[in-house]
Amino acid sequence: MADVEHMERERARLFEEVADRYDRSRPSYPDAVIDEVLGSAPQGLCVLDVGCGTGIASRLMAARGARVLGVELNAGMAEIARRHGIPTEVAAFETWDPTGRTFDRVTCAQAWHWLDPQVSAEKMASVLRPGGRLCLFWNVSHQPDDLADALLVAYQRALPPEAPRMVRGYAANKASDAAANFSAVFNGLDARDKFEKPEIKSSPWTRSYTRDEWLDQLHTHSDHAALAPEVRENLFAEIGSTIDGFGGAFCMAYDTILISATRR
Repeated sequence: MADVEHMERERARLFEEVADRYDRSRPSYPDAVIDEVLGSAPQGLCVLDVGCGTGIASRLMAARGARVLGVELNAGMAEIARRHGIPTEVAAFETWDPTGRTFDRVTCAQAWHWLDPQVSAEKMASVLRPGGRLCLFWNVSHQPDDLADALLVAYQRALPPEAPRMVRGYAANKASDAAANFSAVFNGLDARDKFEKPEIKSSPWTRSYTRDEWLDQLHTHSDHAALAPEVRENLFAEIGSTIDGFGGAFCMAYDTILISATRR
């Protein structure tokens, strides 16, 4: 658990100062995904939203009549979720005490990579009622390929040679790698005897960004937030200049991936 604890501390440090920016700039989720998560009778469903952040997904589920409880490691983000009406407990999910509570749904939106997958999958199964569903979902997106190619050059100009690989889009750089790594999550759940065979679905949608809107949300990406301030400033200037060269705005092609499994 030492690596998990280190990751948790690093996450808290990186996101503590950008919680408000995260709430205003991070993308939402399409109606089709929320409808699939909650089913045809969402009113009164008990939902546990793990790693709920500022409550972006939680609020969509609550708006459909579900009773949502959030668990979030970062106290600043949890406070924003509470301001939006989502009761949220501050804890790392792996050590969070459910105090005997069980749920119809356990969700995790855009946060699974921060968790210990084996410990978390077992714990999620333990708090799900029989017939309840575990729903993990992510937004994946990429800029148009010509802009993506230009941004690659901008990153190469701005970053030192020893800099780690960075995601220039939103979990993907180009259309060709949009669904990378989700098979490992799917197969991991499929190997657990507490769940029925998992399902994977995707919901495409689009969102337009201005130059400033894109730079605003880039501040909330952990790989960008971890850069030295002077390196980040230079990189963002290069990114902004590149987007300006494409008219100052672009349309982002999103795909929301949902992996769900029913509790036996």
